[in-house]
Amino acid sequence: MHNKKSECLHEYIDVFRDFINGKISKQPKPDEDFDVFVKRMLKLNSQKDWNFLCSSMDLIGDTTLAVDNFFQFGVDGPTKYNDFGEKYLRLYGVLNSIYIQQEAVYRICKIANLSTHSKHKKSLESLEIRDVRHKLGAHSVDYMDKNSDEIHSFVPVRIELGGLNVSYVNNADLSMHSINLSKALEEHLDLMMDMLHDVMDKLKRTLYKSNPEKISEIEQVLDALSAKRRGAVVHKVDGKYSVLIDFGAPQT
Repeated sequence: MHNKKSECLHEYIDVFRDFINGKISKQPKPDEDFDVFVKRMLKLNSQKDWNFLCSSMDLIGDTTLAVDNFFQFGVDGPTKYNDFGEKYLRLYGVLNSIYIQQEAVYRICKIANLSTHSKHKKSLESLEIRDVRHKLGAHSVDYMDKNSDEIHSFVPVRIELGGLNVSYVNNADLSMHSINLSKALEEHLDLMMDMLHDVMDKLKRTLYKSNPEKISEIEQVLDALSAKRRGAVVHKVDGKYSVLIDFGAPQT
């Protein structure tokens, strides 16, 4: 089963990529290096930011494919066998995929000089799926509890590993914890879209401040994506979005 939030994130990154590529579609000045041209057109702080921007866009797309697959097949995977090796690979894989994705989106926020990037960093750190990634997918035997300054270790419970759920044990106090991966991943996806939305909302004014028609076009796309996120029926033709039905439209 495909997830609607994951589908929406695909659209956000496609729109963002088109947004960036459209800005650099013009020809550089005579004898102007491409790196200098891109820095000028995108108002980057450094020429190196272009490399980070390209990598981030690619990584967001790649990791969203990984999340798509996980929503469809869960921890078990498409195999017909009850293979625990497969389950561990998929669990650790999806946890690290979302971490890579979070860092890529956050990098874009910093490149865009988003004034709210610190707020978004706090939101990232508060995500349940990020905390579980640290506990199970990165620092299983050296997790530092910020509240107690003590080091803990965590292990998944093998017999409960399956579907879109995982349980794990804190070996310091033998406490058991469970996480609904579907819900936690959707919270993650919502934040990814919020951050990309904020980036494009800011860049439309930065990069197109003298082009009100382009600003209006970008606003229309962002409004359509926001509507789709809340369940609206959105139609896309030749790159242009239109909202057909929106039962969740804000009341005026």
